[in-house]
Amino acid sequence: MIGLKVSIDRESNTPLFKQLTEQLRTAVLRKDIPEGTRLPSERELAKLLKLNRSVVIKAYSELKLDGLLDSRTGSGTYVASAAPPKREFDMISWSEQLSSWASTSSGVTRWATLLKGMPDDCIRLDTGVPMVGVDQTGLLKRILDGLSPGDIDQALNYPSLRGNPELLKYLSIRLNSSGIRVSARNILITIGTEEAIYLLFSALAKPGETVIIENPTYLNAINIARMFQHRVLPVDRYSEGFDMATLENTLQRSTAKFIYTMSCSHNPTGANMPERKKEMLVRLAEKYSVPIIDDTVFSEIQYDSPTPRTLKFYDKHNCVIEIGGISKSYAPGLRIGWIIADEALIERLIEPMRMISLGVPNLSQLIAARLLATGEYDSYLGRYLSICREKREKTKSACYRHLPGYVKVNEAQGGNFFWLELPESFDCWKIAQESIGEGVAVSPGSLFTFDSSGKKYLRLNPLGIEQERIEEGIIRLATAVKRIASTPRSAEGSFSILV
Repeated sequence: MIGLKVSIDRESNTPLFKQLTEQLRTAVLRKDIPEGTRLPSERELAKLLKLNRSVVIKAYSELKLDGLLDSRTGSGTYVASAAPPKREFDMISWSEQLSSWASTSSGVTRWATLLKGMPDDCIRLDTGVPMVGVDQTGLLKRILDGLSPGDIDQALNYPSLRGNPELLKYLSIRLNSSGIRVSARNILITIGTEEAIYLLFSALAKPGETVIIENPTYLNAINIARMFQHRVLPVDRYSEGFDMATLENTLQRSTAKFIYTMSCSHNPTGANMPERKKEMLVRLAEKYSVPIIDDTVFSEIQYDSPTPRTLKFYDKHNCVIEIGGISKSYAPGLRIGWIIADEALIERLIEPMRMISLGVPNLSQLIAARLLATGEYDSYLGRYLSICREKREKTKSACYRHLPGYVKVNEAQGGNFFWLELPESFDCWKIAQESIGEGVAVSPGSLFTFDSSGKKYLRLNPLGIEQERIEEGIIRLATAVKRIASTPRSAEGSFSILV
């Protein structure tokens, strides 16, 4: 075989086809086998090496996928010629170089482009985070001042992959007080809820496998599912929760790997799923043996009593995986999230976490642990919720006072968001663009949907700005809406709403 020695070790743990593939790959790349050389047929090589023909077929297939071998009909298998450079000194085209993992959806790109036109005094009702003020910064300073030399040493070392033991202890105490029965072994600390979603979406479903996600939903849940090339079956989500009949029909007709939802303080609608619907959803997931990921990151921001339960409260068979965090109620820069799940799943997620991030920085975990251990977080949360209620009332009053009557205001039951519904003739992108011209930024509803159903919606976050700017922001939005309403449709043009 062109003087090439192929050695197959049948005692090795390395599969035979991999041994053959790697030896042939090395020979081609080193040019031990010249370009254009015809290789023995699959049958001939199998006979020479005393291998099953399927081993050679698999090895050749791998090398063809790598672009190292070519098949010529009726002629055989040849070493492929190396592709010549496109032209001398050509710059790398990053848009061609990057995989789909690094691509940005057209909706996100379009929104980023619109935001570049914001005036300096633009009122930002489009964000998803709380406003950081003296309460948060003062509390952080007190915690940092109280750290011991041992704490500082710990902060500068690699973290435990599961999480800081002190944080796990006080977080499990807090969760048990809410009616969820967990121990530290059921918790994995993550870098915000974003990493929790990333870990779970990648671990629970392979590219091409089916997942069920509520529609509308969290923007980055859409983006992460697309990045992992999941086959998403969106199911309509209303203020009352999932359309349960559609969900069951979807479960009957698919092999879904998981369901993603936000049972409390939904993003973007601000709705809390009724308790009876939560229990129905958990029982349905148990019936079809499909895990549910319940994203509860906004759940501590509630405006009425009693505080709603999360899905985990109704979970009897470990089918609910709860993710949460404190960045949405305390500060976005404190990237502390968590996964609550069966211990067997937590164990399986530790190794992927090692590869992705090596764990959550110790300093962030120490701060979070002290927040919970000292009771400072609960005291802060009480003060923060009082501010949230005032901002919600201010926003509700301003919406009813200034927005046209045809705008339906879905006020937040929990979390940060108001969800505005406009008549069918409106386009959220057109309003968002006009609003920026008026000096207020609002989020187009199409960012949060898999289809065109978000076209007539807008999302507002009044918790991210000063209370005294809320009414002015709504006045500016109302001006933009009225201007769009008065524009003859023939003059509007057409706008893509693809995300």
